[in-house]
Amino acid sequence: MLSKLLVMTFCLGLLSGCLVKKSSTKSAAPDPTSDVTGNNNTNNNPNNSNGTPGPDPLEVHAWHLNNTGQSAFAANGGTAGEDINIGQVRAAGVNGSGVLVAVSDNGVQIAHEDLAANILNGASKNYDLAAPHFGDPTPSGDVGHGTMVSGIIAARGDNSLGSLGVAPNASLAGLRYIGAAVTTSIMIDQANGVFDIFNYSYGAYSCIFSPASSFLIQQLKFGSESLRGGLGSLYVKAAGNEYIGLTSDCFPNQEEEDVRFYFGNANLEEDHSYPYQVVVGALNARGTSATYSTPGSSLWLSAPGGDFGVTNPAIVTTDLMGCSLGNSKGSATANDFENGSSDNPNCNYTSTMNGTSSATPITSGVIALMLSANPNLTQRDVKFILASTASKVDPTRGVTGHPVNSNLTGHDYQMGWITNGAGFNFHNWYGFGGVNADAAVAMAQNYNVNLGTMTESTSDSGTLALAVPDNSATGVSHGINIVNGKIIDAIQIELSVDHSFIGDLGVELTSPSMTKSILMNINSGISGNGITNKILLSNAFFGESSAGLWTLKIVDGAAADEGTLTNWKILVYGH
Repeated sequence: MLSKLLVMTFCLGLLSGCLVKKSSTKSAAPDPTSDVTGNNNTNNNPNNSNGTPGPDPLEVHAWHLNNTGQSAFAANGGTAGEDINIGQVRAAGVNGSGVLVAVSDNGVQIAHEDLAANILNGASKNYDLAAPHFGDPTPSGDVGHGTMVSGIIAARGDNSLGSLGVAPNASLAGLRYIGAAVTTSIMIDQANGVFDIFNYSYGAYSCIFSPASSFLIQQLKFGSESLRGGLGSLYVKAAGNEYIGLTSDCFPNQEEEDVRFYFGNANLEEDHSYPYQVVVGALNARGTSATYSTPGSSLWLSAPGGDFGVTNPAIVTTDLMGCSLGNSKGSATANDFENGSSDNPNCNYTSTMNGTSSATPITSGVIALMLSANPNLTQRDVKFILASTASKVDPTRGVTGHPVNSNLTGHDYQMGWITNGAGFNFHNWYGFGGVNADAAVAMAQNYNVNLGTMTESTSDSGTLALAVPDNSATGVSHGINIVNGKIIDAIQIELSVDHSFIGDLGVELTSPSMTKSILMNINSGISGNGITNKILLSNAFFGESSAGLWTLKIVDGAAADEGTLTNWKILVYGH
């Protein structure tokens, strides 16, 4: 959904106030070779729930799979052809079979008529239960977020019910995590296990630097390198829905006169600033960035997320069953489909799922197809293929100004598409581009690239005292020279700046290949009176050599607050 899964994400963003001491409890994992057909609750009725013969009656509205310009019950349609390009994959019968996906969310209704056949027996968890937490993950309230996410990934195909998922034969497990009393052991547990893919359609707010637990970062590193028998699991994460937000997101008790706009940056969620997740932005049905999608140099790629399902199409997917729960209910007003129309008489489906919460499971579904086609791919192989095959969406997008015109003369607020020194296209709105299922699966099937072993190396500027010019595009620059280069997987910086209002500041990094990346935009409105050892990441340098001079530039975009660059480090992940 377009909200960051309501207020249930606050604890995940502000972990220091939510976690208890680390527990050493370990959970026993289900046998990955067990019955992956789940509960075998397949509906064998040759007709769908509306009595209409056919394989999947709502598939015609799945514009993210095949965009013909359909409206998906909204007032307007999208642009034909702006979809994930999945026709060849489906014709070849690649359907995600044998791939296990964990949906860590507010719960999943595992008995849903269009999901039950794909639920992996004994694998779901409810973190309201005592360790090892195995149990029914069905949410207790009427929010169907995790159920909607699950349907986008793997609603069963050709069963005369609803629509179908991107990977309709993948196996699912629900992890009822959001809303539970999160401890360190639970946080680690929901990133561990036999799963090939973990889908995270949630996140923190980016009106501040949102810290992540070091234990979570360690688990993401471990999982991306060591799970799946050493091949590494895929953690797929929503970039956020904060192109424009209000500071009261982070400070719910803020006085009304103190509330202001901020302009989101996926980099400010600390876990996004490590190379262990695939961070996903959202596209609308016209093939451009959705108005809400949080940009940032930490994005890997984008996928359809849709709009609201009122004026323009959202995503049609599974909802909590019945007309008293979920998005679709008797009181819904978004469109006729939502309140028990003849297309949806039992309110078991919704046409209003949207946000990077939707783009993320679409990407998880494509990764499931890739792993079904080639189970020997490592986590880094999957990321390489996604970057190599992504479509250059919105290809003429040039420099973009500040959302409320707080621009700075002589400075580009947001660059257009760049082509880096290794030939990869990149944009802070889109990452490497829109996910392309046919191209990704084809490359996966014939994959023969050896990425070597990823290593990490850090270079430090030492102590600095460089004044940041106030309200000036000139900024202050400092360089670090790297002698022993490697091929870049990701570039991370650790930054310290003394400044009385960090919302003024922009951060740019230029590589030895002269590729420039904006890691923070000026005049973002984020809160804070200094930056101390904060982590930012850019994927824009992927594939380049790290050898040579790297130049950091700090720009102050507004008058009245002055600052000093005191230290920065550059960390190269590469091979």
